[in-house]
Amino acid sequence: MKRFYLRIISVPFDYGVKLINGRPGARFGPKKIIRDFYKLTRNIELKDIITIKYETVRPIAKNVKKTHQRVTKAVRKSIRSGEISIVIGGGHDISFGSGRAVFLESKKIGQINIDAHYDVRPVVNGKITSGTPFRRLLEAGFLNGENFVELGVHAPKNLKEHHDYVFQKKGVLLRLDYINKIGMKNALDKAFKIAARKTNATIFDVDIDSVQKRFAPGCSAPCTKGFTKKQILLAAFMAGRNNNIKLFNLMEVNPLYDVNNKTVELAAKLILSFIKGIIKREK
Repeated sequence: MKRFYLRIISVPFDYGVKLINGRPGARFGPKKIIRDFYKLTRNIELKDIITIKYETVRPIAKNVKKTHQRVTKAVRKSIRSGEISIVIGGGHDISFGSGRAVFLESKKIGQINIDAHYDVRPVVNGKITSGTPFRRLLEAGFLNGENFVELGVHAPKNLKEHHDYVFQKKGVLLRLDYINKIGMKNALDKAFKIAARKTNATIFDVDIDSVQKRFAPGCSAPCTKGFTKKQILLAAFMAGRNNNIKLFNLMEVNPLYDVNNKTVELAAKLILSFIKGIIKREK
């Protein structure tokens, strides 16, 4: 039986959320998610199939760039050790640091972002906010737009200029209504193919605000519309099962605004679903 190696990297940092005038609190997400993940897996036998290591990146207060550098270093180390990485935030800006690591180790990368928002805002006056990660990856040349897929964008506050930017970069947008029409599985199959085309690794992101707030009220920017719990758990499983996925970024869980621990529990279940998918990978 093939053994898999996984590293779960916690990044308790949400200054990028504060800079965009979002609801701070996602810095408390990693610790609570790991706690619930322990509870979930207490009676599940995984040690014979998968080795899981844990690491926490210590952020530098109010310094987004230097914190991202630490994230990059941690993820590069994980990749070099032959591990699949899960990064738990924190604000979505963290995905620039982890994405840069995959690029530096793999050179050609694809990116799938499940999100209510585009997260391609420009950096203005040096402020690196939680809305900037994918623009930064694209502008740095780490990510080719033709391998960038946005799934589930629907929030009413999304700007047309961000939509236009994604298309200018030849990115692919699969809207929420389209995904609900063709089904999550078909949408993800399409996304995986696009992200994997002429690349060596794919990054899979879930911003928890992509999920309906009745299932995930504890996030930086909750939305009434979005994916169901069943849809997002399927997405995590399918990503885990996909051999090209080297990194799973799970972002924006905010326990300060959670209701009955719903969002934290869902995040822990997403990690478990991803791991169940990994175990099903082809040898």
